[in-house]
Amino acid sequence: MDQIETERLLLRPLRDTDAPRLVKLANHAEIAHMLATMPHPYSLSDAEDFLEKLRDLPANAAQFGITLKNAPDEVIGGTGYGPASGPDKPAHEIDFGYWLGLDYWGQGYATEAAKAVIRHAFEVSSIEQIDTEHLTINPASGRVLAKAGFVDKGERTCYSQGSGETRPSRKMVLTKARYLEQKAQDK
Repeated sequence: MDQIETERLLLRPLRDTDAPRLVKLANHAEIAHMLATMPHPYSLSDAEDFLEKLRDLPANAAQFGITLKNAPDEVIGGTGYGPASGPDKPAHEIDFGYWLGLDYWGQGYATEAAKAVIRHAFEVSSIEQIDTEHLTINPASGRVLAKAGFVDKGERTCYSQGSGETRPSRKMVLTKARYLEQKAQDK
């Protein structure tokens, strides 16, 4: 899989050696409760299982470890896209997600990583639309998605594995056509 370089970040394939770092970063309720599929507590076994699943990603999926350019061996979070998972999501949908360790919140890294991965999805893969959502208790995620071009399509609910609860969420959609239109306007 490719690496993606941005102004401050290097998005690279996750490695088995990243497992302990993933546990250190992800084993916080503040993170897991904001996401659909991250368990809490997050153990070494969870990290190893996640890394094992990455070995067999379909062609319309990619998963990256987020690192700072000056520390490419130290993951600060993760991001990716691929077929939606979960009982409340249609199998044809392409989902997008990201998370960062607590020490890296509020510094613009999520937006920078999101824009780069979305560019990858539309320019390297043959994806035509990305459907995602964010829990309404996490408005910062909604702002990241909006900055990346996603359009709010209304309220839903989403089960959060980390909290064990179904919570209100906002469905967000970005089409390839909208992405290309925004890209042309940014030139």
